[in-house]
Amino acid sequence: MLTRTLRFAPVVLVLALAISAGCTGTQTPAANATSAYTDLSVEEFKQMVDQVQARSVEATILDVRTSTEFERERLRDAVNLDVSLGVFGDRVARFDRQKTYLVYCQSGTRSARAAQIMSDLGFAKVYNMRGGIAKWKDAGYPVVTGA
Repeated sequence: MLTRTLRFAPVVLVLALAISAGCTGTQTPAANATSAYTDLSVEEFKQMVDQVQARSVEATILDVRTSTEFERERLRDAVNLDVSLGVFGDRVARFDRQKTYLVYCQSGTRSARAAQIMSDLGFAKVYNMRGGIAKWKDAGYPVVTGA
């Protein structure tokens, strides 16, 4: 009998925790946020970049790599804000949360982290390029080189 009862203890514990969490009456802004970033293929990202560069869509192209990487090569019209600096969240928090942001890095890892930070801060339209500028170049799309 005791073995049978103990088998259900984890289920009861999870249910109790879920119920008590819902009864606190407070939620953090992150728990309340409905926005989330969207991953795009290089081709989808290129289409959005083309619209931004043609001025038919208003958005910010955000390169979250280091300044050295940015100076070496970048997408045209990109703005640099290094996600690996400890101040990324503070700086990006000053941006307009209603604007559209196209975020990229070298391979897609840092930009996914940056996009998540932005999403957690309540940014409504954040798009991350999977594969980063490396995949962009592999697809034969143009980059700006030099400072």
